[in-house]
Amino acid sequence: MEKRGYSSAVRLHGWNTPGVCGLDNSGNSCYFNAVLQCLCSTVPLVEHLLNKDTHKELCRVAQVFVRLLEEMWLGSSPSCAPVEARSVLCSILPQFNNYSQQDAQELLIFLLNALHDDLKKSQDQNKNCATAAGESTIVSHLFEGQLSYMRLCMHCEHQAHSTQSFTVLSLPIPTSTTKCSIQDCLSLFFEQTTLTGGEQMLCSVCRQRRETAVLTCLDKPPEILVLHLKRWVKQHHLFRVTFISHNLDKQMELCPEWLKGSNHTGSLNMGHYTALCHNTLTRAWHCFDDSAVREVQDNLVQSPNAYILLYTRKPFQKEKSTDVCSFCFHLPS
Repeated sequence: MEKRGYSSAVRLHGWNTPGVCGLDNSGNSCYFNAVLQCLCSTVPLVEHLLNKDTHKELCRVAQVFVRLLEEMWLGSSPSCAPVEARSVLCSILPQFNNYSQQDAQELLIFLLNALHDDLKKSQDQNKNCATAAGESTIVSHLFEGQLSYMRLCMHCEHQAHSTQSFTVLSLPIPTSTTKCSIQDCLSLFFEQTTLTGGEQMLCSVCRQRRETAVLTCLDKPPEILVLHLKRWVKQHHLFRVTFISHNLDKQMELCPEWLKGSNHTGSLNMGHYTALCHNTLTRAWHCFDDSAVREVQDNLVQSPNAYILLYTRKPFQKEKSTDVCSFCFHLPS
């Protein structure tokens, strides 16, 4: 049955295109499949891991991920079962070793960290590897950015500075309107805030807790910017969590080219994830709904259910004029 919003999409029955490969659902694993599709559509990551020199002395997580990439990019099947990848992930991250609904954003962070740690171990073991020195891997090179914080004491105006690395930015959604843009969410995230009451910070000059102004800046942007939309909001007076279903307009205008993304529909404990990814070979968008894959027209890519968005700083191919990779969507059950 066709999903709403993709009525004009073209099904890819038997069409063998590198990187366009569905993933079988092994039991409420749509969140897992959507995240894998986003990562497996990230061309610089794929090119690095499929390079023969990278294959040397890979550790367990990286080995399994590479085998999945080979099946999706070099295989001939329209879909495959990521059973091995899920088994290995659950062995190191037991919180995902069940058939309950899980959060794709949490999985993405854990998976990137696990892959980074595994690749670093591989580099340390391979003493002849040119990249063995240092803490950097292809994961940190692509996905890691840095935020800077300036804290200003409102009493004596003393400034304190600090930095923090990140791989995913979790953005608040404006609640004063039912329609906003990604830029609106970013503006809200970087808006200056004032810490008062119990949140006051200890000033090193005053030696007392004072009201503190906090300014957050993007000190070092990553090559691939991952944005997570904080659609789940706790209503403390009702003791429940609600979903902000605002339609985010102009998702494609943050930068000149999309990379990929994930959508989610449903509730916190129920629902469905799909992924929309841009294929650099066909220059077309595809919707990955577990093992079902559909080509999607450009004007149908933007979705009110966007949950995770991935942007690239620069085009993967010089002749391309667009710059987005994929998104993850959560759909209602």
